[in-house]
Amino acid sequence: MPYQNMIDLSQDMATLKTLYAPLQHHFRVVDVPTLPFAILDGKGAPDPASVGVAIQALSTALEPIRREARQRMGRTFMEAPVEILYWSDNPHDLAMGTRDRWQWRVQITLPVWADAACFEQAVAQMRAALGDGPAPRWEAVTEGKCVQVMHVGSQAELSALLHQFYTEYLPKEGLEPLGVYHEIYLDDWSKMASSRRKMIVRQPVR
Repeated sequence: MPYQNMIDLSQDMATLKTLYAPLQHHFRVVDVPTLPFAILDGKGAPDPASVGVAIQALSTALEPIRREARQRMGRTFMEAPVEILYWSDNPHDLAMGTRDRWQWRVQITLPVWADAACFEQAVAQMRAALGDGPAPRWEAVTEGKCVQVMHVGSQAELSALLHQFYTEYLPKEGLEPLGVYHEIYLDDWSKMASSRRKMIVRQPVR
């Protein structure tokens, strides 16, 4: 089976809760297994317009898979959250907020049965709706050892949490970043007050 080494999060509720329902204000080390994703990359400032286009493209490409997932899972179907990774060739660009030099990746987890061939068929079905932009791709991603925490509040309030995370928690625990900074958005922010928005902050470490 093409997904024999992947965990089916729809069946492993303990792992699903560990990865996608962390406690607020509680940093936790987790082991993120290999998971299949639909991915679209971007460059430059991750403003709402450019990120929104990428999210819309992913959502459109995923629609045939969503329909099948709803049929397979029925009432247990859950919409996978949007996840965005941010990085730069020069780490100081992230720290200094030089957003025009950033690179970013929008991704959404896929069911384990939706392999690369299945995803390519879904993209082909939705090609007319996707237009001429870059096509999303399928990729199996392994983040491994990470530290994550739940943040509830606006994006502007996130800086204090990140300062605590990188300057206090990681050094105290003898850990250092290894890999790309990762945010997981658990709400539709267009429908949620900023004070109630939930986001998981995840950082691969060593």
